[in-house]
Amino acid sequence: MAPAVFADRRADLDWLRVLAFGLLIFYHAGMAWSGWSWHVTSPDSLEGLREAMRFLNRWRMPLIFVVSGAAIMLALGDRTPGAFVRDRLKRLLLPLAFGMVVIVPPQVYLERLSSGQFTGSFLQWLPHAFDGVYPKGNVSWHHLWFLAYVLVFTLVLLPVFLWARSETGQTAVAKAGRVAARYGLQWLMVLPLAVSFLWLAPISWNINGLVGDWNGLVFYGALLLYGAFLFGSTDLLVALQRQRFVSLTVGIAAYALLYLGYFAGTVRPTIPPEARPVFALVSAINVMAWLFAIVGFAHRYLTKRPAFLSEATEAVYPFYLIHQTATVIAVWALLKAGAPPLLGFAAAVMATFAGTWLIYAGLVRPWRWVRPLFGMKAVGTAARRSLPRRAAGL
Repeated sequence: MAPAVFADRRADLDWLRVLAFGLLIFYHAGMAWSGWSWHVTSPDSLEGLREAMRFLNRWRMPLIFVVSGAAIMLALGDRTPGAFVRDRLKRLLLPLAFGMVVIVPPQVYLERLSSGQFTGSFLQWLPHAFDGVYPKGNVSWHHLWFLAYVLVFTLVLLPVFLWARSETGQTAVAKAGRVAARYGLQWLMVLPLAVSFLWLAPISWNINGLVGDWNGLVFYGALLLYGAFLFGSTDLLVALQRQRFVSLTVGIAAYALLYLGYFAGTVRPTIPPEARPVFALVSAINVMAWLFAIVGFAHRYLTKRPAFLSEATEAVYPFYLIHQTATVIAVWALLKAGAPPLLGFAAAVMATFAGTWLIYAGLVRPWRWVRPLFGMKAVGTAARRSLPRRAAGL
């Protein structure tokens, strides 16, 4: 039996999913003008944009993993382990494989073109699309790394999720949530993140590449479990709602310390070894404070389900899969046209939304056989509305 708090579709969880993935479009559109290296990079940068992105970067992916952890419990429901695993393979592995073969290659091609590593047309480059592994080669999952991580976490942590939905697990989670809410023990979630920052980040050598990303595996795996715990405890959600301004204040203070102590005046800060313990602890506090604040505010205010939310929730997954390719194409065209940085960023955002929507509405949503490739159920609109509501499982 599914935990009571997960019995029905949650408006706050859907709002957070839509908003968190929506931020990716703004973030990736800004990468070309951030001063950081990206797939297609402008020689000009916008310092203000970079600082806004630096702020978002401290909690945007953690929020997505927290939401995904909650969504896994909702998707698990009362399914058998075998049925759930088959569903996750279909909803995660199939879109990942399709994305690596169809969606990502145009990004790699334009990167090679913009860097002078290739000079021909896309059709001329296609025979080389699967030569070697990125970055030296061309095979890559690029922004789809998230799917690989969630799939691995789901399979490895499945016994934990199965226990959490059992009667014993529900009782334990409810009790832990009550105790944490009463004594503020949710802040202990900071410690595993801080330890991962401190000990594993320095030895991680393949960021977002799964193998060798020791910090990413521990850090994001913990956040996935945190999401299942936070949204599985009514008492803890109520406490986070009540303490939302406290969490917000802690988040502002922690980020101010990070910015003034490490980030100000730098494009990419270098953290000396002697400063790593304090940096790791403050970074972890900053992450959890913003997550607690966001979840608390969402639980308080994002409780309504307007008509567009169901459509937006369904569109989130295909939008995530498609958007970065649309962004790279738009940025490449804008840079070729000599667009000034601020105008280029605004145009890239609008072009990404428009291009992604056109592909989704015209080539994905209406077609039964295409929908599964983008993580959607292979049913038409009328049938889809009659199905029981269930989380997308991202």
